[in-house]
Formats: sequence, C-alpha cells, structure tokens
Amino acid sequence: MRLWDRFGSLFLILGLAGLGAACSTGGDEGPPPDRCAGTAPDRPSYAMHVQPIFNANCALSGCHLPPNPQRGLDLSNYGGLMQGSINGPVVIPGNAQDSRLVKRIEGRETPRMPFNRDPLCQFQIDTIRRWIDQGALNN
Repeated sequence: MRLWDRFGSLFLILGLAGLGAACSTGGDEGPPPDRCAGTAPDRPSYAMHVQPIFNANCALSGCHLPPNPQRGLDLSNYGGLMQGSINGPVVIPGNAQDSRLVKRIEGRETPRMPFNRDPLCQFQIDTIRRWIDQGALNN
C-alpha cells in the first residue's frame, strides 16, 4: 500500500490546517505586516540582499530562470545577471542611474519590471541601486 493511500487524508487535513494558520488575520494578531516595511542596508551584499530580491520577484517566479529566461536574462545567479540580456548589459557597476535593470524596476524604461506583478518596494530598489553604485560586487 502506498504512503498516500494510507495517510493522504491526514496530510491533506494537516496541510489545510497549516495554510489556515498561516493566512489567519483574525484575533489579537493585528494587521498583516507591510510587505514593503524595511530599509536598504548601507552596504548591501549580493548574496544576502540582492539575490533574495531577484529570487522572490524575478527568477523563481519563472521569468528569468534557466533554461529559457526571458530576453536571455538569467537572474538566478550573479554570472547570469552580469552577462546581461540579449540586448546587452543590464548592470553598469558603479552607475545604478544608467543601468537598464534599475531603469526597468523604477519604471523609467518600459515595460516596468517585474512584468505584470506588483512593483518592487522602495527599499528593494534602494538596495539594488546601492549595490550597483558600490561596484556590483559578487559578495
């Protein structure tokens, strides 16, 4: 007998209970936390600060993830980011203002990224800008 056949209903019930607990907003918990609450670090690290933004909004959502990232831009790792897209570099180390990536996430160049999703929070944009302005290091 397969594990699912024996315990499938239990897994389903436990999963739904966990989902309900994670999504609950009632009681004394107060309002859900603001997803955009936060500030950019003074010295952002690619691994600790920038890549997690890409993972949550660009790469793992399926758009900029191998094997066929949109416009050839792989945001799943530092090498892919620095390689750029089919249109060339998207990051100019030391120059966030003129980096195509920043222009897209700020909406100064269309289409705004992430495409058909909520814009990045200001602290996320500031984190990416600071990282680029500080040399776009693989740190």
